[in-house]
Amino acid sequence: MFLREMTLKNKIAATFALITSCILIVVCCMIYYLFQQSARNDFFQRLNERAGIIATFLLEKDELNINAFSEIKEKYFQELPHEQEFLINLDNLPNWDTLPAFVNGEFIESVEERQMVSRMAGEVAVLGKYYNDNQGDFAVVVTAKDGPGIQKLNRLGRILIIVVLGSMALIFALGRWYAEEMLFPLKAMIRKMHDIDTNNLYLRIEEGQQQDEVSQLARAFNKLLNRIETSIESQNNFISSASHELKTPLTAILGELEVGLRGERSAEEYRQCLLLVEREAERLKALTLRLLHLAQAGVPETGRAFAPLRFDELVLEVAENEGHNGAGPNVLLHFDGLPPDPQELEVMGSANLLKIALSNILGNAVKFSGGKPVEVFFTNYGDHIEVEVRDKGIGIPKESAGQVFTPFFRAENARDIEGFGVGLPLVKKIIDIHEGEVALESELGRGTTVHIILPKGRF
Repeated sequence: MFLREMTLKNKIAATFALITSCILIVVCCMIYYLFQQSARNDFFQRLNERAGIIATFLLEKDELNINAFSEIKEKYFQELPHEQEFLINLDNLPNWDTLPAFVNGEFIESVEERQMVSRMAGEVAVLGKYYNDNQGDFAVVVTAKDGPGIQKLNRLGRILIIVVLGSMALIFALGRWYAEEMLFPLKAMIRKMHDIDTNNLYLRIEEGQQQDEVSQLARAFNKLLNRIETSIESQNNFISSASHELKTPLTAILGELEVGLRGERSAEEYRQCLLLVEREAERLKALTLRLLHLAQAGVPETGRAFAPLRFDELVLEVAENEGHNGAGPNVLLHFDGLPPDPQELEVMGSANLLKIALSNILGNAVKFSGGKPVEVFFTNYGDHIEVEVRDKGIGIPKESAGQVFTPFFRAENARDIEGFGVGLPLVKKIIDIHEGEVALESELGRGTTVHIILPKGRF
């Protein structure tokens, strides 16, 4: 919870310091433990040598009594803190009450069994050594406290604690500096982002030549700005063009009604006036429906019902509907490219939207072909299916081919033919929703071919 409330710079520095400090603490603990074991082993080695000397003096030099040994020990042996020596005859065990608690029967049995036993009783080191002599079996027990070793160990512990604490502070400071250096490009990017609004969408963030994550973020943000700028421009153009297109029939209707209401007219004149109003109203209705379809196609997919559909059946149904409009005989369907398995023709999509797209394509092909046949071909590509609509109509000029998917755009040679320029943009939106592709090939005066490619099954 604490890390979540920190800035990214401090979070990186704190995380870096925490991880590094944990590693440092583990290393220091290992150093302390190994030094402790080494010091303990050295001290036990000293006790082992001491036990051997004691056994030699007390058992093998019979002429040397205890008092003489004590004088030699005091004069030549280095005294150890809390040192005690015990010579225990294994054939005649002593009264244990006279010995320290850690020198008991269990300990002596271990010495007899294992020849030498060492253990710690708190800070006191205890070493027992088995010794065989002509006088019998003995256990030599030496106890002492490694005062200098404990002091060195404590000193090492304090040094390691100081090293860890100092290193943590240094590591955190270095982490903050490192995070500052790493986040500097992000800060510059954020400052640039604050300068971008709807009035200067042309501004872009410097991407750099590197392939790191910051450069990738800059490129992704610039692409997002490109899409937003294009979307806003398209929306502004759409609103401007839609307003103009809607205003034209409304102006004609109002003008004709105004002329008809200015004075007495004959029945025929009134009839002509109403026919003109009706024609413009129908044109207005058709344009409004196209605009509604275009707007609906731009709504996000959330909540839109997609289901498995036979694409060939949709094409056939749309072609039949065109036939009811008087264009049926001009549409020729070629089923040679269809796969034998009907499931290979299934796509996931919205039947209504796909019908609108196909109706627009077939309708345009029939309208611009001037009565010449329109041919529809199917092609199976394994993971997707393609429908190709060919007409032999007026075609599209090269300079206009790249703008046919722009709303309300109409090529110069199509101005005299009824239409609004929203059909192909609507088709593209619908096919994009279905994660497909739509492409157009055209040659002026020789016709146009539209390709629709949709993925099969679920996407």
